[in-house]
Amino acid sequence: MVAGAIVALSTLFFLLANGAGLSDPGLQYDELLFVNAALGNTHAYHGFIYSEALGFPTMLMPYIGALKAWIYTPIFSVFGVSVDSIRVPALLLAALALMFAVLLVQRLLGTWAAVALAVLLATDPVYGAVSRADWGPVVLSALLRMTALLCYFGFLRRHSVRYLWLLVAALSLGLFNKLDYGWFIAALIVAALVTHHRELLEITRRRTAAVLLPLGVLAAVLVAAFVVLILPAMQLPTTDPSVSLGTRISEVENLFRITVNGTAVYQYVTGSILDHSTLMGWLFPWILVASALVAAWGFIWGRRRESSDPLREIASMTTFFLVLFVVIVIGIVTTRQATGPQHIMLLWPLPFVLAICLLVTATRIPGRAASRTAVAVLVGALAALLVTQVRATVAYVHAYRNDRNWSSIWSPEIYPAARAVARAAPQVDGIVTADWGLGTQIFALGNEAVRDRLNDEWSDFTSPTATASTLQRQWFQGRRIIIVYHAQSAQIMPSTSQRVETILKSLGASRIHPIFAGRQIEADVVED
Repeated sequence: MVAGAIVALSTLFFLLANGAGLSDPGLQYDELLFVNAALGNTHAYHGFIYSEALGFPTMLMPYIGALKAWIYTPIFSVFGVSVDSIRVPALLLAALALMFAVLLVQRLLGTWAAVALAVLLATDPVYGAVSRADWGPVVLSALLRMTALLCYFGFLRRHSVRYLWLLVAALSLGLFNKLDYGWFIAALIVAALVTHHRELLEITRRRTAAVLLPLGVLAAVLVAAFVVLILPAMQLPTTDPSVSLGTRISEVENLFRITVNGTAVYQYVTGSILDHSTLMGWLFPWILVASALVAAWGFIWGRRRESSDPLREIASMTTFFLVLFVVIVIGIVTTRQATGPQHIMLLWPLPFVLAICLLVTATRIPGRAASRTAVAVLVGALAALLVTQVRATVAYVHAYRNDRNWSSIWSPEIYPAARAVARAAPQVDGIVTADWGLGTQIFALGNEAVRDRLNDEWSDFTSPTATASTLQRQWFQGRRIIIVYHAQSAQIMPSTSQRVETILKSLGASRIHPIFAGRQIEADVVED
């Protein structure tokens, strides 16, 4: 009863903290790229519908499927497109993923281990922030990873093929949702073979046909995904393909540290420094080393113990999650396109689960004094982590609740700017967004007139081969358009604002009718 109440309160804290001031930061470009597909393919603007089947969008980008769009289609048909209809479902799905993680640990390690995990996950400011503004996207991936792990252990312990079919479904949907989920699939396969090969082999011997059929389906899905999706995605450009392996490992280590301690995400959305980071960035290397020692003990001495020995059992669990973590990290390192905090979220919630595994291990160490000492050290470390997470979460909530300055791609100015564009849209021939970070927001928050007239042309305005005169002839000549762009101090892509202003000056002030002038975003009706 008490444990259930703590878990429920932790989940409520997660929802309330990350649901505060939901319109801030402003809806972001990547956060909204699924909206076009979710509304169907009936609009003149066809951005982020990479492929279709029978008239339905199937892929948003070469490496992102339309699963999220399909889920949101009925939501938008009932509630329309708004901050609430976009962010509330994402937050609820994130809370469900959190609950699945807690349920997994409860089944594997016990009730109070699950309670400790619930408290730590609910106060993690990073997972809350990236889930609230699902710009990775990360929420469906997290939910499907936890679903897959629940199904895997359900199959392992109950030998029910139903769980295996559900596992295949979760893995297939996760890979379709976004291709980086493939590293989780690879990690799960490796971790299963390393820690549970004997049990899996015995189940397969007993029910060969029943087990091989879903595995054959999964193999077919993976082969098809490799040929149709992964091979083309591997040709996408990287930030710097010449970076050495050592440099790349250092980059990922730094990215992991500044992501899990809360500073990277906070600075990305606010443009400011987080004064109070969490201890996870400092604490996790110790968790990793201790987990490796427990796993090594399981391999060397654990085999001498009975399979039902509680210490051997927790060593096996630690090994499983450690291998899962290491293989995913290898995937991130070798994927040169993985450069942002959203990619590090593939590792959620493994750092916390490993910490809980260590805590449970400490309670099972032979010798009362040694066990109490180890438990005291770990409880103290996790308590300190909890305090810093709550403190960082308060800083995030304070930012959400206060009308502060956000980085330009997260600017709340997009709301009044989008309203101004929607009002003027029926009287113009076209709408042009001239910098990255504006197009999907103007589309999502606009009316039908906006959606049928929008041209998200930031790549033209930042192209080194495009001159102001060329852009003027291409988009302005003989037309009445709305141009939406960033102020020079807030531009994302180099030279976009300068080129827009050069064009506007050449046309003359009499042809320019400002409809929105913010600190970061501007919009004008231009007549030629």
